[in-house]
Amino acid sequence: MADASTAPAATAPAVLAPGEPAVPTRAALRADFGAHFEAHYQRLVAQLFAITLDARIAHDAVQDAYSRAWRRWDEVARLADPASWVRHVAVRSTISGWRPALERLGLRRPALPVAGGVVDERTRVLLEALYRMPLVERRATVLFHMADMTPHEIAELEGVGPDRIRARLGNANRAVVEALADVLPAVLAVERPAEDQGVYR
Repeated sequence: MADASTAPAATAPAVLAPGEPAVPTRAALRADFGAHFEAHYQRLVAQLFAITLDARIAHDAVQDAYSRAWRRWDEVARLADPASWVRHVAVRSTISGWRPALERLGLRRPALPVAGGVVDERTRVLLEALYRMPLVERRATVLFHMADMTPHEIAELEGVGPDRIRARLGNANRAVVEALADVLPAVLAVERPAEDQGVYR
């Protein structure tokens, strides 16, 4: 289980969605939370798995984030994008702690995910490319391509400047361009305008 005690506090987006009841009932909150969990859980776990390359850590991080979301769901549910809040908390929980610290220092590497016959060849190649990336570049790449976050949003989450995130994205792109240039958008199921390919704004 991700260590909630060491995870930095997440800063929730400030914009509230219009039309939500001011004081929803407990039953309504439970139903809304359950629907959100069912709709977003697997996608968030997939994003955390692509960052951590560890299924257990990915599930633990998202489950812990949803546990924290439930304790304040009356507030989180009224945000413009509750899934973004959950993702923020989950990703932050994987940035702190001894595992990512050791990986940043090059003293620990996650095990190379074994796809076997479960996924297609393109996804297997993508997982191997992500495995070869430094953790900070892998995280930026996943958040940019899979979560559709901008460099500014990633920079805010990471606590660094947007230029550093653009540099990380550029490094990651150059590292895999020959193998994945034609398959990366398809594998990640993200469509970006042609003029935006390789341009990190």
